[in-house]
Amino acid sequence: MRALVPLLAAVTFASALQDCSCGYMVNTTDQEYHAVFTEIFETDFLHVGDLKKDTGNSWLPQKYDYTAEASHGPYGKAARVENVKTNPLHNAWDWTGPGIHGQDLGLQLWTKDNFVDISGNSMIRIAEVVSTRDDILYGSFRIGLKTSAVNGTCGGFFFYLNEPAEIEMEFLSSTNQKSAGFVHLVVPSEEDMHRGYIKHDSPNVDAHSLIFSPTTDYNEFRFDWLPDRIDFYANGERLSTVTDDVPDSPGSLRIIHWSTGDDDWSGGPPKEDAVMTVSYVKAYFNSPEPDNTQVSLMSCQDSLGGEHACRIPDQLKPPGLLGPNGNQTAQTHFFQRDMSELMVTPASIPPKHRPTRGSERRYGSGNGGVLYWAMAIAAGLFTFHGFNAFRLLHVGLRIRAP
Repeated sequence: MRALVPLLAAVTFASALQDCSCGYMVNTTDQEYHAVFTEIFETDFLHVGDLKKDTGNSWLPQKYDYTAEASHGPYGKAARVENVKTNPLHNAWDWTGPGIHGQDLGLQLWTKDNFVDISGNSMIRIAEVVSTRDDILYGSFRIGLKTSAVNGTCGGFFFYLNEPAEIEMEFLSSTNQKSAGFVHLVVPSEEDMHRGYIKHDSPNVDAHSLIFSPTTDYNEFRFDWLPDRIDFYANGERLSTVTDDVPDSPGSLRIIHWSTGDDDWSGGPPKEDAVMTVSYVKAYFNSPEPDNTQVSLMSCQDSLGGEHACRIPDQLKPPGLLGPNGNQTAQTHFFQRDMSELMVTPASIPPKHRPTRGSERRYGSGNGGVLYWAMAIAAGLFTFHGFNAFRLLHVGLRIRAP
């Protein structure tokens, strides 16, 4: 498989290497260790006008036709590029205000109230985008999202390789109200794969209630995918942990807004055009591709002895745009901006966890050291113990919290 590395991902990674050359740390459910990932791409859709040009072709709008039979519903799905629309702010310094096209700010994914008819097959017009990075293997993935309030659609943010290698956060508009709602956390099982679709009452579907409505403003939804588990979050609060049927192969990220008229899931079709809007996507992950891995590890090794990693800040409040303080709450952290408060340096590590000169030499500073690191990440991830010693671990690149 050939990894597709878009320009924005390359530019973002290059700029981040100045300060985050050893990766990006995320808090895990335990407090002793942090997971660390070497790859990054972030997209700020509030300031994207041309999806291809302004993101370096990081996201591909989809065009396909699925019949009703293939879609497991009364209607099929017709993904159309024109149903994916950008609606940025008028300038680069604001974080809320009117978009250039009105309506909700960000990347809009529309599900239409009319149909495409092909050879007697009626298909609902939907929208989907897929990341051009298809080498994503474990990581932390976040989306700023305002879901549709129009009954009869399903919105989704998910990792996908094939069925059942999926991790999904889905939003059924029929279950959401003005003051509360649900997010459906889905990790398909082998049984789901053999059936060909996921049933609403499948044991691998967690209809998790929310104390807010995802339809009234933007909120952050997140999943952290590790080899032994998947942790799901909303606005920084952990919702659920899944340890069964965890995928172990690389794939891509996808965002979709769809309907098939299926009463058991999406409902619909919608009686009017429905929109789901994305303010950002942030992805911190590892790649099994040897070329990407070697570049990351060599950059880390060249940076002050491999001692710099950046903490990924938790989004503990909704990144809302629509309240009185929208210009502050919508301005979330991107690693393209100031990273000084997130740096982990030797001075910030307790003395007992600092590396000794001997441990720095343990794996060398030449090609042998790089090769060992590359083999470690190619196998999955590996563990930092206070930047001190390395050992292969199936859980992956993890670091003891300072």
